[in-house]
Amino acid sequence: MPLLKNPKLFFWLAIVAVTLLSLLPINVPQKLVSWQDKIHHSIAYGALYFLAICAYGFRFSIWRIGAILVLFGLLMEIAQSMIAYRYGDPFDLLANTSGILLVGVAYSMRRRRS
Repeated sequence: MPLLKNPKLFFWLAIVAVTLLSLLPINVPQKLVSWQDKIHHSIAYGALYFLAICAYGFRFSIWRIGAILVLFGLLMEIAQSMIAYRYGDPFDLLANTSGILLVGVAYSMRRRRS
């Protein structure tokens, strides 16, 4: 039984949510730690990657999917750098990539055990 009944729907809804959160103005709540934003990026892109694997992992290599999501993250950072109220941050892209890599390694290790 699949974990998600309609993984493609969840994935595309998550893409829309990340795009909106990346491009719309936001009120930043008080930070608990200075790198809290990077944790959010890592979790968001790790979740996107997990959903993408559930939706498209049977059709494409998980590493190809990961590379596409890294490119998506790069495009979001470029788009943010073109918006007056946001700014692109290479460390955000690094945090995005770290979330993708963590999920990719965990998924690969789990598949090897099965």
